[in-house]
Amino acid sequence: MGTIIAISAVLVPLLVVAVVLFFVFRREDARIDAAKERMAELGERTARARAAQARVVSSRTRGTFEDGAMAFVDLRLEVQPSSGAAYLANTEWEMNTSSLSMVEPGKPVAVKIDSDDPERVYPDVGWAKFSRSYVARSVMNKSER
Repeated sequence: MGTIIAISAVLVPLLVVAVVLFFVFRREDARIDAAKERMAELGERTARARAAQARVVSSRTRGTFEDGAMAFVDLRLEVQPSSGAAYLANTEWEMNTSSLSMVEPGKPVAVKIDSDDPERVYPDVGWAKFSRSYVARSVMNKSER
């Protein structure tokens, strides 16, 4: 009888921990899958986007990564589509910190406008990329709702 109690005292907590870990990792896997799907969708959307011009209204470095060589930059752009009126849009790009002068207020920048959502503006330059963390944050925000 004492052996059964001793074994139960060890196995029950291990079983509970295993079940908890299973559900934690399952949820994390779902988030990772959602992020992968979102990145694939982003690639498709970027390919369909239309070329346009924009002017930087404001820029702010959100943070750096890769030992300070790269930066996340919040941008407010005045977008001028090939047809229609100019409008303001917010976006976040990743870029090399040596390229930060390219997004100073007043500077022109080539962009691509999302065909499905004109508020989503992608860089159409070699020195910047649409922010992966911006995409990930939108996935996280949607999954937490």
